[in-house]
Amino acid sequence: MKYFTICSLTTGCLLAVSSLIAAERKPQVKTLQPGVRISLVAEHPDLSTPTGIDVDEQGRIWVVATHTHFRPDDYVGPEHDEILVFTDRNGDGSAIKRQVFYNATDATMDLELGRDGWVYLAERDRILRIKDTDGDGKADIEENIGTLKTEANYPHNGLEGMAWHPDGDLVFALGENYAKPWTLKGTDGTSINGAGKGGIFRCTADGKKLTRIASGFWNPFGVCVRADGEIFAAENDPGERPPCRVLHIVEGGDYGYERSYGAEAHHPFVSWNGELRGTLPMIHPSGEAPCGLLPLGRGLLVPSWSDHRIDFFPLTQKGATYESKPITLVKGGRYFRPSCIAKDPGAKGQKRIWYLSDWVDGRYQAHGYGRLWKLEVDLQQAPWVGNLDLEPPTQKAQLSADLRSGKVKHNRKKLLRFAQDEDPFLAQSALISLSREASIWTPEDVTGWSAADRVQAVLALKLANASPQKWIKLLLSDKSADVQFETLRWISDARLKTFLPEVEQKLSQSDLDYRRFEAAIATWNTLKGKPEAGIRNPTLLLAKVKDANSAPRIRAYALRLLPTQPRSAPKEGVQPVHSFPKELTLELLQQLLELRDEVLSLEVVRTLAANSIMSQKLLVKIAADPKQSVSLRAEAIAGLASVAEQNSAFLLKLAGDKERIVREEALRSLRSVQHTSEDVLALKMLASQYPESADLFQAALAPKSLTTGRPALTDTQAWLQAIEAVKKPADLESGRRIFHHARLASCSDCHRHGGRGNVVGPDLSSLGNRKDRMWLLRSILEPSREMAPEYQPRTIILNDGRTFTGIRLRSYVKETIRDANGQNRTFDRNDIEMMVESPTSFMPSGLVHRLTDRELKDLIAYLESNSHRKE
Repeated sequence: MKYFTICSLTTGCLLAVSSLIAAERKPQVKTLQPGVRISLVAEHPDLSTPTGIDVDEQGRIWVVATHTHFRPDDYVGPEHDEILVFTDRNGDGSAIKRQVFYNATDATMDLELGRDGWVYLAERDRILRIKDTDGDGKADIEENIGTLKTEANYPHNGLEGMAWHPDGDLVFALGENYAKPWTLKGTDGTSINGAGKGGIFRCTADGKKLTRIASGFWNPFGVCVRADGEIFAAENDPGERPPCRVLHIVEGGDYGYERSYGAEAHHPFVSWNGELRGTLPMIHPSGEAPCGLLPLGRGLLVPSWSDHRIDFFPLTQKGATYESKPITLVKGGRYFRPSCIAKDPGAKGQKRIWYLSDWVDGRYQAHGYGRLWKLEVDLQQAPWVGNLDLEPPTQKAQLSADLRSGKVKHNRKKLLRFAQDEDPFLAQSALISLSREASIWTPEDVTGWSAADRVQAVLALKLANASPQKWIKLLLSDKSADVQFETLRWISDARLKTFLPEVEQKLSQSDLDYRRFEAAIATWNTLKGKPEAGIRNPTLLLAKVKDANSAPRIRAYALRLLPTQPRSAPKEGVQPVHSFPKELTLELLQQLLELRDEVLSLEVVRTLAANSIMSQKLLVKIAADPKQSVSLRAEAIAGLASVAEQNSAFLLKLAGDKERIVREEALRSLRSVQHTSEDVLALKMLASQYPESADLFQAALAPKSLTTGRPALTDTQAWLQAIEAVKKPADLESGRRIFHHARLASCSDCHRHGGRGNVVGPDLSSLGNRKDRMWLLRSILEPSREMAPEYQPRTIILNDGRTFTGIRLRSYVKETIRDANGQNRTFDRNDIEMMVESPTSFMPSGLVHRLTDRELKDLIAYLESNSHRKE
């Protein structure tokens, strides 16, 4: 009786706290699709900060009420988390009985009901099961199923989401654990070690035969398994690489993420959507912070904690995996934060029922609020559900499954062909199959293969844990740049410290392209015990820049990585600029210019342009010097574009330069300047002298003329004909400057190319591999037409009327977006009036109206080229 007295007092205290501001926590829930109904079952003070949820055959709802998740010092509530059971006595939701089944766990992330009365719980550091053996409605025995040994203690990036496989095994997830080393141990002594990567695992119901299914996750908080054994996961966090992901999980899958490689948005060995060989892409982005997902017919129900909604993802087969176009079913306000979801097994026929836990408040700390919702779908009124029966696997899906299982054997030639298939799930499955025979390969055999096959050999050898001593040196000296890159990735991922001398030697190799240089820097940092540094190491990079014995190209690459843009955006109206390390002075940059090496000098000028306010005097000096190459002068002029107004007289003088490249770059920078009548007259006189530059003179004199007399943006064919009618051949260097130009295309504000630019939109370095000019031109003309969902902007409207648009990064009591300059902006939720997903791409649809036909031709030629290999 003493226990119940304590519970009663605790509940009363929670009620007293909650009722004071309950009116401020209205869920504002509404349904958006036919056949959908949502109703409230229970709320605070009967439950608080709920996570895991399940429903038994009797219709009882089991839910975790967390009281220990970042528990505040003044929190009033039970000492440990509660496992609650809610029973609808009348079957109509009007009389809900609440019972505490267990009250002894901490950081309890999920709950799954098992056979024979067992209730499975996921704590941060263990999977356990509890059971009521004497029938009093309270658990009285507890057994560990799996334990996680680690020094990390963050509540929700350890052990988490659970689901039952049709064969009776328990499937569960592990977050990235703050990159701390961990050991996961089953009841039969089986153990798995790791660090930096989240994973999906399985074991028997009693904790035996522990195996890892897949890896490469940040925080796969939600996991589900369909009746046909297909596994899906919801990735709860994106870090600096949004968005959150809905994933199709396959045996041996690598989903690309490793926390130990640091927090920067770019790392050469991290992928988020299958960008690297052997890694697997997402099905589709989810809403922010999904905590659970469940099958419905051929699709998935996915709640979103931060987007305050419940989505349905209809799954369409695509090769060996799936694609989807989500449909929002339920949308709520700020205080509707659905987390985990469970199906009512008793709901049959045309009406299906699910229950959802609701965290309510955006604070991570235990806060006393919580709700329990009932979601009903009337299938007769819900055409959006589609077919309920599952489709048989496609030919590629079956082939992939057979390759992973080893049931079907194929010769090496065919496996290598499969490994290069455009379907990443088939390619990855073929690599698994190849890895089984890698032990019999010899260096003599592999060196005789094609370059493309040798790349696959590296990936397969890495999967097979082949002897590094036998292979690494050979592969690192391979003629193929891609083989070298994948070998560096192998060294870094496997922490092969004995090969540090070879990596250092690689950093001095004069013929490196930039991609391999980045990979070598990242590998060096890893082997030196600082993997989180990624491609940044000012001490090493400065040493390379200053090293007279290093090749100029290597010194240029090192210089490229030294300026950094602050992650947080400056105050409104302040131009974002890059910052330089203390030792990267103007004097040092001038010394590098005096070496008169074109490659290095160009990198110096581009570095100066990253902070043109500070370096404009030196840029002017370079641009005015006729002894410099025209390419270097043009680069300096382009660097002055952001400060063109302060240097308009100088640029006007260069508009009359006899060198066409210099003259035209000056005209580009003048395009954004307001001209005096004297300037207009001077430009007209110069235009008559240089008719070959007539189009750029006209654009400088009348920029608005670029918007008239041209085809509609939707008429791609007409635009293509216009640029093909330009008689002058395309100029790749002009295209490069236009790509990075601060006042014209401004592509690098959002995109990387050859290691330059920001990570807001996709990296365009390999765009030329697509070889589809019509598609590329259409993407420039109509950027919102085929906008990848992961790059959909979100507009925030503040209470004072100001608006900001960016890619969403994080959401709780604050909202963080990455703006068009690649910098983060954070807002307090109390200052936000409204947030809307923008159907319009960051990339302006009128971009072509800033460019002449000739400039557009140059830009497209640059994007189509593989010039990033030489940059």
